[in-house]
Amino acid sequence: MSRKPGLLMYFFFFWNERLTEAGHALSVFFLFSLFFIWVPGAFVVKVFLFFCDALLLIAIFLLWPTKKIKVGLACAEKVVEGSVAKVTATLESSKDFPAVGFGSYRMHPALKFLPENRYQKLRAFSPQEFSANVKASRRGIFELPHVAAVIPDVLGIATILCLSKEKPSLVVFPRTISVAEMKFLSYGQSGRAFAPYLTPQFQRGQDFVGVREYHEGDSLRDLHHKAFARYGKPFTKEFAFERGNGIVLLLDVSCESFNDKSRVENAVRLTAGIASWLLERSLLGRFFIGNQEILQTKNSAWDSVLEALARAPYPELKKEFPKPAPWAPSARPMTPVLSVSVLPLSSPLITKQIVVAEEESLKDDCLQIVLNNGKAVSL
Repeated sequence: MSRKPGLLMYFFFFWNERLTEAGHALSVFFLFSLFFIWVPGAFVVKVFLFFCDALLLIAIFLLWPTKKIKVGLACAEKVVEGSVAKVTATLESSKDFPAVGFGSYRMHPALKFLPENRYQKLRAFSPQEFSANVKASRRGIFELPHVAAVIPDVLGIATILCLSKEKPSLVVFPRTISVAEMKFLSYGQSGRAFAPYLTPQFQRGQDFVGVREYHEGDSLRDLHHKAFARYGKPFTKEFAFERGNGIVLLLDVSCESFNDKSRVENAVRLTAGIASWLLERSLLGRFFIGNQEILQTKNSAWDSVLEALARAPYPELKKEFPKPAPWAPSARPMTPVLSVSVLPLSSPLITKQIVVAEEESLKDDCLQIVLNNGKAVSL
């Protein structure tokens, strides 16, 4: 998709975007007639083919862009990879149109427009919201370059496109590998740095921020009795932590070979699961992808983490990945650091590391784990 489209691609765009199924059939007849004209006789067949050619040429001649429809306020909802995203836009016209559709074209190969034979009536000077479905097969941030209103011609052979001036971006989050438990944090001598953070009352702030379900190990003095009585199951009070007092989470995607690239996606999904586990317990302090720190918004730290993971480098062919190097952030963390990577890291700042590897092993400060599916894991 980074290459400029050539002549054949423009023919494909025309075939895919501008012609209906009837137009596809007439195009085949047109190509067939170019060879059949040299065949002697068969006058009736030639007349039929020329009639089909005339219909196709008339429909193509009518494909001028109309200025009577404006496409505005185009946007796309955020989804998880493998899901279907909804792309919406507001259409406004200066005259009535009996049938108007909506679509998104010329997207990244990881995105697929799901066409629907559904048209709506668009009334004059009455803005309406139209939507289209786009399936995302992988994570990333994708631009939607051709969001357009689709108007079929009177012959039902071709369609007229009214493009939106806006090019919205589609944010596709990675799937999350759920983490059931993390005994590795308190394992070995290096686990002493994490052990205090796993104590519920350690460095708890005084600002009450809400109520969440009770987890094993939570302090009983923090039970929220009103919520317990109302819902019939235990809830605990949740307090805010001061920024920087939590565990530092690091994702490193440096690779040396193609096999390393094949494990990057599982490392990203595992990082999402670990971040979710830490956020549920208010233990996530700072988050890094490489040397870049990800700023977390106060009210949507989880969305900030997911969007940062969506922007992380994707292991595409012919794409250079960062080479292994010591982790050296500009602001040195003062709390224990947990890293997730595909290669063992060498940095005095990292307390524990989880490596998505081809073989499993366990050391005091390094856990190598094999991930072959998206099921929940215990670390």
